[in-house]
Amino acid sequence: MAEQGAPQTSLTFRNRIIDKKQLKKLISWSFTHYGTARTSQMADRIKDLGFKYATRAGVSISVEDLQVPQEKKAMLAAAEEDIRITEERYTRGEITEVERLTKVIDTWNDTSEELKDQVVKNFKENNPLNSVYMMAFSGARGNISQVRQLVGMRGLMANPQGEIIDLPIKTNFREGLTVTEYVISSYGARKGLVDTALRTADSGYLTRRLVDVSQDVIIREHDCGTTRGIPLRSMTDGERILIPLENRLLGRVVAEDVPHPKTGEVLLEKDHPVSPETAEMLAEAGVEGVVVRSPLTCEATRSVCRLCYGWSLAHSEMVDLGEAVGIIAAQSIGEPGTQMTMRTFHTGGTFTGEVAPRIRASKDGTVKLPKNLKTRAFRTRYGEDALMIESNADVVIEGSGKNKSESLPQGTILFVDDGETVQKDQLLAELPSAGRTRKVTEKATKDVTSDLAGEVKFAGLVQEEKTDRQGNTTRLAQRGGLLWVLAGDVYNLPPSAEPVVRNGDYVNADDTLAETKLTTERGGLVRLPEADDEKGTREVEIITASVMLDQAHVRKEQGQGREHYFIETAHGQRFSLIATPGAKVTSGQVIAELEDDRFHTQTGGIVKFAGVDVAKKGKGKQGYEVVQGGTLLWIPEEAHEVNKDISLLMVEDGQYLEAGTEVVKDIFCQNSGVVEVTQKNDILREILVKPGDIHMVDAPEDVMDRDGTLVNAGEEVMPGLVADALRYVEYVETPDGPALLLRPVEEYVVPNEPAVPSQDSAADATGSIKLRAIQRIPFKDGERVKSVVGVELLRTQLVLDIEDESPHVVADIELVPDDQDADLMRLQMVVLETQVIRRDVVADQTQGSTVTRLLVEDGQQIEPGAVVARTEIRCKEAGEVRGIREGQEAVRRVLVVRESDRMQVDLQGKEPTVKVGDLVVADTELAPGLTHIESGQVTAIDGGQIALRLARPYRVSTGAVLHIEDGDLVQRGDNLVLLVFERAKTGDIIQGLPRIEELLEARKPKEACVLSERPGNAQVVYSDDETVEVKIIEDDGVVTEYPISPGQNVIVSDGQRVNTAEHLTDGPANPHQILEVFFKYNLSLGMGIHDAALGALQEVQSFLVNEVQSVYQSQGIDISDKHTEVIVRQMSSKCRIDDGGDTTMLPGELVEIYQVEQVNEAMAITGGAPAEYTPVLLGITKASLNTDSFISAASFQETTRVLTEAAIEGKSDWLRGLKENVIIGRLIPAGTGYNAYEESPAPELDQAYESAILDDDLVLQDVVLDDFTARSYDLEGNLSMLNDDEMIGGMSLEDGTPRGNGDFPGLGNGIDVDDDLLIDDQTEAL
Repeated sequence: MAEQGAPQTSLTFRNRIIDKKQLKKLISWSFTHYGTARTSQMADRIKDLGFKYATRAGVSISVEDLQVPQEKKAMLAAAEEDIRITEERYTRGEITEVERLTKVIDTWNDTSEELKDQVVKNFKENNPLNSVYMMAFSGARGNISQVRQLVGMRGLMANPQGEIIDLPIKTNFREGLTVTEYVISSYGARKGLVDTALRTADSGYLTRRLVDVSQDVIIREHDCGTTRGIPLRSMTDGERILIPLENRLLGRVVAEDVPHPKTGEVLLEKDHPVSPETAEMLAEAGVEGVVVRSPLTCEATRSVCRLCYGWSLAHSEMVDLGEAVGIIAAQSIGEPGTQMTMRTFHTGGTFTGEVAPRIRASKDGTVKLPKNLKTRAFRTRYGEDALMIESNADVVIEGSGKNKSESLPQGTILFVDDGETVQKDQLLAELPSAGRTRKVTEKATKDVTSDLAGEVKFAGLVQEEKTDRQGNTTRLAQRGGLLWVLAGDVYNLPPSAEPVVRNGDYVNADDTLAETKLTTERGGLVRLPEADDEKGTREVEIITASVMLDQAHVRKEQGQGREHYFIETAHGQRFSLIATPGAKVTSGQVIAELEDDRFHTQTGGIVKFAGVDVAKKGKGKQGYEVVQGGTLLWIPEEAHEVNKDISLLMVEDGQYLEAGTEVVKDIFCQNSGVVEVTQKNDILREILVKPGDIHMVDAPEDVMDRDGTLVNAGEEVMPGLVADALRYVEYVETPDGPALLLRPVEEYVVPNEPAVPSQDSAADATGSIKLRAIQRIPFKDGERVKSVVGVELLRTQLVLDIEDESPHVVADIELVPDDQDADLMRLQMVVLETQVIRRDVVADQTQGSTVTRLLVEDGQQIEPGAVVARTEIRCKEAGEVRGIREGQEAVRRVLVVRESDRMQVDLQGKEPTVKVGDLVVADTELAPGLTHIESGQVTAIDGGQIALRLARPYRVSTGAVLHIEDGDLVQRGDNLVLLVFERAKTGDIIQGLPRIEELLEARKPKEACVLSERPGNAQVVYSDDETVEVKIIEDDGVVTEYPISPGQNVIVSDGQRVNTAEHLTDGPANPHQILEVFFKYNLSLGMGIHDAALGALQEVQSFLVNEVQSVYQSQGIDISDKHTEVIVRQMSSKCRIDDGGDTTMLPGELVEIYQVEQVNEAMAITGGAPAEYTPVLLGITKASLNTDSFISAASFQETTRVLTEAAIEGKSDWLRGLKENVIIGRLIPAGTGYNAYEESPAPELDQAYESAILDDDLVLQDVVLDDFTARSYDLEGNLSMLNDDEMIGGMSLEDGTPRGNGDFPGLGNGIDVDDDLLIDDQTEAL
């Protein structure tokens, strides 16, 4: 297409594949050079072209298109071979479990990666037009990782705990997964879906907070006139350049002249923006760093000026006044959040994201290392021995032709020795992965369980005991070594079993190894009950003591659907049995209760004790025990609990009622007497009816003292009134006036000792048992008992008394037939000792079979401590007994070394190189040229034979926690050790949204690193107990110590020069601490408080910007720095007042720094004391709530708090931001609502469009009208119709005279003005 406005000659034909990247470039080129309208037209045409050819090509996808590379089989086989070798090394005890796992996981990862490359190569070479390949690599759909799952291998998956399963998915979707693989991968698939759902919410909330913090940042002025700027360099991660300088410079305005690094000529003057061409020119000139203006250093109040912001990236021009750059920044940062995965995968520990850079031999030859090379032995993470280089060095490979040399930095792991011959591509060294993000490591643990039963033996392991503050001791391996498990059959012995064999005894199958005895504690009479269940658990009961009611008999009655037992004595007393026969009772428990109604009252009333003495024994529920007999006085009264409305009451308080009167609706009183009504809140609570005689009183004062007293018969109560019997006097107010009520008193006599049925007890000397009768009163003296029906005042109970107070002694209640009359049942209580005879068990993996013999008979009298039964533990297979430790407390396990645990090796007449007791690993020489495939211990060398006892070595690393001791016996599956190792925290955990949120909310990271407070030289001392001391000797000689907590790794080396706020340990830095450290340091250098604060803030700002950028970079998302800077500026613009000086500010107040500075300047003029302050960093939520505008803050969060505070302080809102204005309903002060546009200036014509050349014969639909050309047609924006031969482009001046060709060379000049005509795409030029 002939581009409008471009000279006809410069048509370029680009013959290249245009994939997504190229398409982006093409569109952006067109946009930069030709503007919006033309680009959109071009894009349209490209779309048509695309659809046309897509229709013709008919690209489809079918199963046949998924081509699995041929090499896959071989690669899997190679990996499996690699892993088999590793497994062998593990069984030989050369590497630990952790190293094995690491190696396996890394092997599979490498294989998966290589296979991926193979897939791409396969497509490229064999079928470049494969539809899958075209889709994935043109950027149309899908990406390499999906293609790899379709035709490569799916690779390793994580389990729900986030650890990597070391069983990879070797198949792909084309071949189909096995069931196991399907189940393994289902977890990850589900997690992906759930993550996505959760992520959208998180990301949305982040965007909302960002918008809120930055919504009032609007471009309000052209130039703030600042001289400050920020230094920009390329953003690197170690050697790798993440964002080159030219990309970071794009659209920025330089703050100082940029000189050429060599010649010194000025390449770019101050206050000029950097276009892509300029950026390229600067990069070619080799400029490394440029000081640019930035929103961070802009001094415009409450906003950012045009020059500090630079280009608006939407149209690659300087940003307009009134542009709402804050919102743009917030959206730019928030939007990618949804795409960013919360990559919480791969946390399986040993999986590191990127492989450390490796150096391989470039040709065959011999390795030469420098003579004075300082190295130390190093064990790689796969358990291989290598050397760690302690200073920089060169390694040279000598061979045919030119010698090749490689320079190795300090910390490189070297796999070859001096003088060693190497093949081409052999691994020589692994470089330290120098990254800006230092490898963060964490402590992790892995359990090692025993694969076989046997006896533990340490070889080379030195153990130490550590006691923590709680007093728990842990045994650690102070020096790593081998832990051997020597094979054998381990028997778990039941508790209290005693071995009957000795170490070294030879036992046959079914011989007794150990036996347990069952003994009686107290002795007594043996009873063997019938075994009633099929399980055959037998019990032996030994009766120690018994008591029987020999005169009373037990009668059973059916009642209310259950059986009830009564004891009837010869005296005619009748007891109700409370404890049912067959139940177990303890000492002091109630067995029966006497049934008598002598102490039964008719109604409720008041209890008074006369001469009765009680003691509270046992539980409170059971009442009070009578110690001394006497009389119980009972003053009856009727109590009705009502709880109804007061309106239902039919009597008055204090009225005298006859029996049978209706008191409340449906409630009648049963006795005559005075009524007392209790009410509360118009609710009737209860009604008391007090029976008695009522006597009116004339002088109430005289008789008040008689209230509540008892009078005996014949005693005068008041003049003219004599009591006829024992009465209780009460003063009442009746409706007729004051009166005395004489209430009747009932007397109940309580005997000192209750009658007990006779009993006969058969007891041994050990402990006697008897029944005791107790009288119990349920109420205390003076208690008012509320009841209508009546209560029992005294109960007589039979209680079991066992002299032996030991808590576990219980008695059984039994019914036994009488000797003379079998129909009569007698009650008997027996104290039993029940011994359970164990069931015999069949032998299994961990124990032998048992045989139990009973040694007593029914009816036999046995002594205390006699043996009741004996259980024998039998041996399963013949062998030699080992592992019984003498002089120890109970022996828990016994080991039998069987024939199958031994091997004989024929020496073939050679001299053995091992001696008895040696532990030999598989493939060790036993005699010259003679090895054996099993590991074991040499037990004997006899003639031409070596006897081996099979064993299994486990490698234990230093610092592992030992669960067992030397010589312990272990079963298969027991934990042997807990290996403690460090694994690289994969970058993933600290990536993604959570990290962005942590940074923008300025949270203190969980495991923050230690920062140096002042520059100096580090002194690192490693002490024996693995603690590290870091001291920094500052330039003035002051030594500062930095405490390092365990689990933090020091990353500075001894003697290293350290700068301010440099990381001393690994982990993320705490931004608040960076700010504080720099602020203090700047003040100590003698800076003014303002400069110190700005300098410190600048450090923390650049830290935050870089951290946020690196997170987005790691996810492959490009965001311009200026967006992050706008947000960070909002976070770091405030300070906290420490001392208000003579200003009106209060300590603790949060104020904008520039406001304080203005006030302080005024103070300096008047000579007052300035305010002192500390800069603070606020998280985005905090910053939003601390804005000047309370309307904006209240609409964000904590509405009530914000509004009440604003009301209390009498704040005013100046409506400067967008949000406040939207809420109130005004025009927003941005874009066209920005006040600069109120007087509209004459439109400036863009120079680029003045030379638009239009040919006569152009049809109108080829003419693209955009904002600029439309402006040049007609000021009113009316398009007038054109005559046939007239051209577009003339322009009327204000006075209506058309501009001549002098203004627009080569343009015609006539335009008819006609408002009614409309031009659309279809209109031909008339």
